[in-house]
Amino acid sequence: MDKKEEATSSTSSTSSNKGVMLASLVIILAVFMAILDTSIVNVAIPKMMAVFGVNQSQIQWVVTAYALVVGALVPVTGYLGDRFGYKKIFLVALSIFTVGSALCGLAWSNGSMIIFRIVQGLGGGALMPVSMTMMLSMFPPERRGRAMGMFGLSIMFAPAIGPTLSGYITEYSNWRLIFTINVPFGIIDFLLAWYLLKDFNKSVNQRLDIWGLITSSIGMATLLYGVGIVPDKGLYDTEVITFVSIGIISLIAFIIIELNVKEPLLDLRLLKNFTYTLSLIISSIATVILMGSMFLIPVFLQNISHLSSVQTGLVLLPQAIFAGIMMPISGALFDKIGGRILAVTGMLLTSFSLYLTASLDATTSNSTLIFWMVLRSVGTGLMMMPIQTSGMNAIPLNKISRGTALNNTVRQVSSSFGIAWLTLLLTNRQTYHAALNRDSLNQMSTQVMVNLQEITNGFIGLGQSASQAHASAVSYMAGQVQLRSVVSGMDDVFMVTAGLALVGGFLSLFIKRTKLNKGGEKPHVIAE
Repeated sequence: MDKKEEATSSTSSTSSNKGVMLASLVIILAVFMAILDTSIVNVAIPKMMAVFGVNQSQIQWVVTAYALVVGALVPVTGYLGDRFGYKKIFLVALSIFTVGSALCGLAWSNGSMIIFRIVQGLGGGALMPVSMTMMLSMFPPERRGRAMGMFGLSIMFAPAIGPTLSGYITEYSNWRLIFTINVPFGIIDFLLAWYLLKDFNKSVNQRLDIWGLITSSIGMATLLYGVGIVPDKGLYDTEVITFVSIGIISLIAFIIIELNVKEPLLDLRLLKNFTYTLSLIISSIATVILMGSMFLIPVFLQNISHLSSVQTGLVLLPQAIFAGIMMPISGALFDKIGGRILAVTGMLLTSFSLYLTASLDATTSNSTLIFWMVLRSVGTGLMMMPIQTSGMNAIPLNKISRGTALNNTVRQVSSSFGIAWLTLLLTNRQTYHAALNRDSLNQMSTQVMVNLQEITNGFIGLGQSASQAHASAVSYMAGQVQLRSVVSGMDDVFMVTAGLALVGGFLSLFIKRTKLNKGGEKPHVIAE
């Protein structure tokens, strides 16, 4: 090859790389918007309750409807992409999500908001697994770490930035902006995707597994709903038992169907692959740990430290920034050294940070808490995407779509399970510590009597009578007991999740560094 040909080849390669990177950014933006809308709504719930004139149980469907649609839709995304092409499904999903966002911003009642959130969820639910498949298909195994590190920016950064953005918009602007802000970005992203993404075709004549679709949709929706209401109604509530039972029975039927059909909706035979299955288990553990921190810390900041939504968001912001920084770094390191070292190191660092957080109390400064959360973000940023990429590298490229669908299904279930389980654990430990603290007070030790008298004197100094001051002092001490019980319960949960991280670190020792599976193919080019 002469110099002119070499220059031409080099220019073509550079142009191709730029096209792939631009296509990656288009995909990442879409996923960022979809994941952001799973967390951004929560802070605006009180405002929406006031506007629509509804109670907590009614408004909760605005959050629940989105999550249920996403969970029910994920299993079928592999088939849709294989059957109709990933660019088409991506564009359709992005369009539906954008239209749904616009409609949510125009909602005039709680009922209309729920319907429009279902529309939004139909688009958002397809975007995550379809986008993950496209990203994995764009890059060869030796470059997937860097690619998935970039992809992980949306997965880690979006839910962390959600409360900050939502708090700011709700407090200083119109709450409807949390939905309508997606519209211009969605339109721009659609146009860029139309121009930059190039589709690839697979088994266009594949038949839809109807019974698999029915049983998986019913099973996922009812299971996620049943698990989701556990924190409010308790584990043994009739409604919880009914929906969880329907979900489990439906999913058992789904598994039986999938193992006996020629073209399954979810290829459960992939679970025979040790590395892939191990990555699912470790990812589930990591998801539970992540959900625990994302759920508990905002509760502590708002209910114990009495920070506003915006202040809470600002305290949570540094961890999001560091998670975003670590994702590309861990991706680049994965391509060089594989996933095992990163996963073990990340899990150990996460465990250590959660162990530190288990000493949380009402006097803990925001700066200390920020340090603990940043340390955890560095750990989770190191291990999250390398674990998933190790698993996806272990399966053939022609099974990637089914692998990502199964991966996202498991992640959805583990996320809902994690929140429900940790909420129950918090409630139980809070009750336990409240009983212990009450017993301590009932013993009426000398120190307790001294403290009670000091507090009573303080209320007398405020102008209350002796009897009023005594009653106020007792009430104050009871409140302090309850406060300490809540914080002690949180500390126990953090200690449990620290132990889970150690388990995840141990399992990560068995992750193998995989190359392209022998049953694989060359990567598909899906960017101009």
